[in-house]
Amino acid sequence: MEPTPDPLTKAFNDAIRPYLDQIEHLKNKVEDTTYQLQQLEDERADMHAWIDKRGLRADVPPSIANAMNSDPTSAQTLNYQLDRKMTVLNHDLHRLQDSLSSHLPTATFASTLAQLIPSIEDLSALPGGPALAFELIIKLGGNLNSHGGDEGWNNDADASSRAEFYNRLDDCMLDIVRLRLAPASGEDPPWQVGRDIKRLEKTGAFLRTKLGLQTYFPRSLELMKRGESRGAQ
Repeated sequence: MEPTPDPLTKAFNDAIRPYLDQIEHLKNKVEDTTYQLQQLEDERADMHAWIDKRGLRADVPPSIANAMNSDPTSAQTLNYQLDRKMTVLNHDLHRLQDSLSSHLPTATFASTLAQLIPSIEDLSALPGGPALAFELIIKLGGNLNSHGGDEGWNNDADASSRAEFYNRLDDCMLDIVRLRLAPASGEDPPWQVGRDIKRLEKTGAFLRTKLGLQTYFPRSLELMKRGESRGAQ
C-alpha cells in the first residue's frame, strides 16, 4: 500500500494535473499532425511523380514548379522534358505543314516554338541548368531553321520573322552566358568557351549562306569572347 502523500505534495500534484493533461493532449495532437504531414508529403511525392511521368513539369503552376525544383536532379529532369516537348512540337509543326498545300509563314513556326523560351529561362535558373539551357536555345533555333529554306519559301516576311525570333533567342542566351561565365557557376568540367564560340560562328556562317540570316547570337558571342579573354589572363 502506497503511503498517503503529505498535504503539500497532494496540493502540488492537484495543481499541476491540468497542465499535465494539457501536455499529454498536445503530444497527441503533435503525433496526429506529424502523421497528417507525412500523408501530405507522400501525396505530394506521388503528384510530382505523376507529373514527371507524363513530362508535364514545364507546364505546372509556379507554386508546384518551385516545390519540384528543390530536388537536386530537377535541372536534368526539366531539361529532358523540355527537349522531348520541343521534339514533339517540331514534329507536329512538320506534320501540319505537310498536310497543307501552301507553306505556313515563318511567323507561325516562330511563335509556336517561342512558347518554350520561358521554360528554358526557368531551367537556366536551376543548379546545373545554364549549360543545359544553352544547348536547348541552340536546338530551338535549329528547329525553326528546319522549316522552309530548302523549298524556297523565304521572302521578306519570313526573313523578318526569323531575324526577330533569333533576336529573342539572343536575349535569352545573353542571360544564360552570364550565368555560365559567373565565378560561382561551378560548372564541372569548366566551360570550354572557345569551343562553343567556334561552333556558333560556324553555324552562323552556314545560316547566312543558306537562309540569309545575317546575325546569329551576336551579343552572346561578343560576351563569350570577352569572357574567354578574361579567362586567358
